[in-house]
Amino acid sequence: MFRRKWSGLPADPEFPVDLSKLGSSLRSYFINEDDEVRAIDNPDNYFHFFFNRSPRWNERQRYAFNQALQYVIWERLEKLGLKKTLLPLGTSDENKPHVPIFVSSDIATKSRVVVIFGETSQDLGVLAHRVIGGPGGVAKGSMISIVSALQKQCSSPSDSAPPGIILANMGELIWYPEGKRTLSRSAFAGVPMQSAVHYTNVIENGNMVKKNSTPRMHVGHIFQEVIPHLTKDDAKIDVVVLGDSADYVEEFLDLTPMWNVWKKRISCLSIVGGLYPVWDLKDDEFVNKFLRNKARAYVVSVEPAGMVISGPDGNPKTSTFTQMGCPVFSSGEPSYTERILITGSEIILGWLQEVAMTPEGEHYANPYFHVEFADPVFDTDEPDWSQWQNPELAGQQDGNAEVQTNQDPEETGNPQGEEPKLVMLQRTEDSERNEKENMKMGQDENKN
Repeated sequence: MFRRKWSGLPADPEFPVDLSKLGSSLRSYFINEDDEVRAIDNPDNYFHFFFNRSPRWNERQRYAFNQALQYVIWERLEKLGLKKTLLPLGTSDENKPHVPIFVSSDIATKSRVVVIFGETSQDLGVLAHRVIGGPGGVAKGSMISIVSALQKQCSSPSDSAPPGIILANMGELIWYPEGKRTLSRSAFAGVPMQSAVHYTNVIENGNMVKKNSTPRMHVGHIFQEVIPHLTKDDAKIDVVVLGDSADYVEEFLDLTPMWNVWKKRISCLSIVGGLYPVWDLKDDEFVNKFLRNKARAYVVSVEPAGMVISGPDGNPKTSTFTQMGCPVFSSGEPSYTERILITGSEIILGWLQEVAMTPEGEHYANPYFHVEFADPVFDTDEPDWSQWQNPELAGQQDGNAEVQTNQDPEETGNPQGEEPKLVMLQRTEDSERNEKENMKMGQDENKN
């Protein structure tokens, strides 16, 4: 009988957390004069992920690569005047479970503080690894560029000092005992296992950090303990939420007891790539006063950065989700949510400065936006399924289908209160003949 011992399983591969020592010269990297990560053996090449047929080898290399770059980012953030702070507050022993965040070293003296909640899938200090390890470079793809830009701003018309900064850590909430640090879910899957063929690393109670074991708890800890403890009582707070962190931050602020505490301190809310629907919010003052007047959303769009896509009540003429209770703008980023703050940093951070420079004694409010934006209509041979309630209109461009229905055409134009009717599509003789010809060609190819 065949029997395999645990000791006979292949060992998990090891890669040093060092760009220049990941392995052979084919897998070693450096940061060039343009701040981009390139291969040592060929400086024209970026990071090479698929270097092995085994996915586990590739994942382990990616883990070491990302960890090495994160330490570079942390070192640069500290040079910009930020210091690493351990949560829950009061934690001093780095060997015990903790979640790190970055805070301005002089935050206690600041009259304005910008709090940034990153995506729950990203490492602390990271915006987009596709930029950090590819075209763009380390600073552009990380919080380094954002912190540098904020440090050029003023806190208020009477305070020319730059604002304080808090970088929350929404992604790295899983404690990794062997590494004495927390990791994101994707990074935790890349840490060493008992063998290279084990399924994955299991998250247990020992991997939880007190008061910070979930993104929702981390948001509560930041608002209820970190900000009150580290900042002045009268310091104004600008909140920036990235991607899915908008769900947790808006959910927290929508609680009436919490909003009654924070409505006097929060100056504005910038929703960068978030998609939290306004109909899930309950507090009337938070929705109808704050979001409408002191919040803006920036979305993935092919339109120029800064174009108004929608007002606070949404725009039915676009397929972009706009029901967020605040004006919606194009970020200029056409594809990826994680790149929105990178591509649209000038308009996003510029608006924060605009709010901060509101004359003393006045309250900032979004201007009224006359929105004329609508999705472009392209000439196409495809049926216009936007008129699906009217089967005659829906199928009028489809030459290979004939619509059969007993529904009264006059009733189809008014779908209010009616359920969609069943529409039967019957293939024509041309479509059946084409299908037979395709099947015959496929059989001939199989014979060859």
